[in-house]
Amino acid sequence: MKNVLFATTALIAAAGVASADVTVGGNAFMGVIYNAGDATTVASTDVAHSVRVTFGASVETDAGVTFGASSRITESNNGNNGQMEHGQVNMSSGGFTLRVGATHGAMRNTARVTTYLGFNRGGVVGNDNSTANTQTDGGNNVLVMYSMGDLTLAASTDAAGNAQEVGVAYTMNGFTLGLGANADNDAATDTEWMFKAGYNGGNYAANIGLNSDNDAVVTFSYDISDATALAIGAEFSTANGTTTTDYMGVQVSHDLGGASLVGTLGQNNSVTVAGLGVSFGF
Repeated sequence: MKNVLFATTALIAAAGVASADVTVGGNAFMGVIYNAGDATTVASTDVAHSVRVTFGASVETDAGVTFGASSRITESNNGNNGQMEHGQVNMSSGGFTLRVGATHGAMRNTARVTTYLGFNRGGVVGNDNSTANTQTDGGNNVLVMYSMGDLTLAASTDAAGNAQEVGVAYTMNGFTLGLGANADNDAATDTEWMFKAGYNGGNYAANIGLNSDNDAVVTFSYDISDATALAIGAEFSTANGTTTTDYMGVQVSHDLGGASLVGTLGQNNSVTVAGLGVSFGF
């Protein structure tokens, strides 16, 4: 499969460029995060802030093929850590999409369930059913996806050709099912899988995600009003016949009209955490 994916990236478009678009955007946040501590760490209250600027560009050929690229710069807590990162180049035509660079793999694109809670891009409480060796947008990957109506097929590999993933997702009448699996030639366990099931009822949604690491993620969201939303998430893990709650949290966000006020309360590995802050996009 990896030979097919690499061959796909070598496609050369002969048609001329018909149009071009360049975009600059981003998001920022500021707020307070509380950590109650435990037997080994002391309680803390910290002020957090960050600015992220995103860059994007796309062109469309006379034949209707779209080529694009994106990257971003993130600066957090005046750490002078801002640098261009998460670069990605993509191509799409009809239902076909090719992404090269900082892109999630086939498993995350078809079978991921996650709820990141917190004004700081979900950094207060995070829940995810990704497996240990899942390809993420922090890596250098090649992803091919094809959508036919409600059906999406995906395949990916890392740039070195050591790990491959496949995935499939189907949506019908608000219900979504997704399944992904991988084959990592460098891993002690060669095969991992992720499963997703969910329902979107318009002003509410519920999802469950499972994986081969014996993790389960459950999420629920509800629009209380046009401006206020509720989100709940939890992650459970099972080992030696015992199930433990790794993460759980609840969040209420209110749209201020151009910005959002976000309050979060939860537990990370039995440690109570909370966050209150404002986030906005531009």
